[in-house]
Amino acid sequence: MKFLSRVSRISIAAVAVVAALGLGATISSAGPINPQLSAGWYTESDAFFLGAGANFGVATFTVTPNFEWIFVDSGTAYTLNLDGTMSVLPLGVATVYAGAGIGFMSVDPEHGDSNTDTVVNLIAGAGLNAMKLKPFGQFKYVIVDGNDPLAFSFGVRF
Repeated sequence: MKFLSRVSRISIAAVAVVAALGLGATISSAGPINPQLSAGWYTESDAFFLGAGANFGVATFTVTPNFEWIFVDSGTAYTLNLDGTMSVLPLGVATVYAGAGIGFMSVDPEHGDSNTDTVVNLIAGAGLNAMKLKPFGQFKYVIVDGNDPLAFSFGVRF
């Protein structure tokens, strides 16, 4: 329960900040929807993952709903996330960004009970902007009950 109250406070604070900063957004400020593909690994379980999502701009934020399939030895695991990022160092050909998100992590071992937890994601990354295919790399610290893995990912936005 202590974890849930911490996640609830963090979630409410994140939603309040996003809402406060996005109050000036208009319909015309929404950008196109761009698909993304990613791959990486989680440090806690040393598990590789593949991900897919879509990016779209809302005011000064980029919103990214995404799915990650985690390859585990015995069972299945995946995440569903809604992440938001903001440019903190926009450069001509690249952008450094930071953000946060909320999601679900589901783990279903072959021998045992399945478990789905609410997670909070803290994100930092960089991406190239000068090409049609926009490569990126990011770190994601996942706050989840019990263990808090760090995920490294690389990918491309179209």
